[in-house]
Amino acid sequence: MAVCVAVVGVGCSGGDESSSLPDVEIVSLDGTETTSLADLEGPAVINLWATWCAPCRREIPAFEEVHQARSDEVRFVGINVGEDADVAAEYLAEVGATYDQFSDSAGYVVTELDTTAMPVTIVIDANGNITERKLGPMDEDDLNVAIDEALAST
Repeated sequence: MAVCVAVVGVGCSGGDESSSLPDVEIVSLDGTETTSLADLEGPAVINLWATWCAPCRREIPAFEEVHQARSDEVRFVGINVGEDADVAAEYLAEVGATYDQFSDSAGYVVTELDTTAMPVTIVIDANGNITERKLGPMDEDDLNVAIDEALAST
């Protein structure tokens, strides 16, 4: 889809109508950790994705590359939306993604973010404030710019 849609009142990127993450429960893909999205500490890059989403599948290797290069500066969190954890884990193993992965099999996160399209990437600073929202795929350059902006904002 080439058009932008609203994500918590914000279009394709930027903006500050909602400055924090919603209080929605997410569970690690392996089922060992349950947390609220609002409790994730920054700086962090949070990416909503699904295996059926072609742009999501194309961007995950870029996320892994930047994660490997900048894991000492920023946490990467993937949230698989609407799928069985085994399906997501199988795909991640196939592409070699090693950053933290959670599941939102019921789709509560996308409901709270008021979006139906994916991928969606949100970057938060060290204070948990949203510094970037992007609907659509991001490449390494996009990620590095968004991370730099989040790091500079604190």
